[in-house]
Amino acid sequence: MNRLHSVAAALAITATMAAPSAAATPAEGDIERTDLAKGTTDAPIAIVAVGQPTTLYVQNLVLAPESSSGWHTHPGPEYSVINGGEVSLQTAGGCVPAVFGAGQAIFVPAGVPHVVSNRGFEHAEATVTYTLPADRAVRDDAPAACP
Repeated sequence: MNRLHSVAAALAITATMAAPSAAATPAEGDIERTDLAKGTTDAPIAIVAVGQPTTLYVQNLVLAPESSSGWHTHPGPEYSVINGGEVSLQTAGGCVPAVFGAGQAIFVPAGVPHVVSNRGFEHAEATVTYTLPADRAVRDDAPAACP
C-alpha cells in the first residue's frame, strides 16, 4: 500500500509539472479604463438578486449648494461614492445627519427613507449605483421621516 501511495504521488507531481500553466493575457489594442469613483465604507454590503431580473444603474449626481434630494426610497440598495464637496445624509430612524466628503462611500439599504443634502457653498458630486428589480423605478418619493 505504501508503494501504491508513492507511485500515485509521483504521477500527480509529474502531471502537474507537465501540464501547461495558465498565463495571464494582457490587453491588446488601444484600451483605456477610467475610474469613475472610488470610496471606502465600513458598512456591510451584499448584493442579492436570486431568481429575478436586476437592473444596474450608475448615475453622476451633482448637488448645488443648499440643495436637497427630498425624502425618498429605492427598491434596491444604493451605493454612493462622494467625488467632491460634502453631502449630509439623514435616514429614517437615525435622524442625526451624517456628513460624507470626497473619497467616502455611502450605503443605503433598499426601502430605507433618506434625504441627501448639500449644505455647503460648493457643488457636491457623487457617483451613485443602484441594483434594482428590473421593472421598478429608481426612486420613490417618501414623507419626511425627520424634522
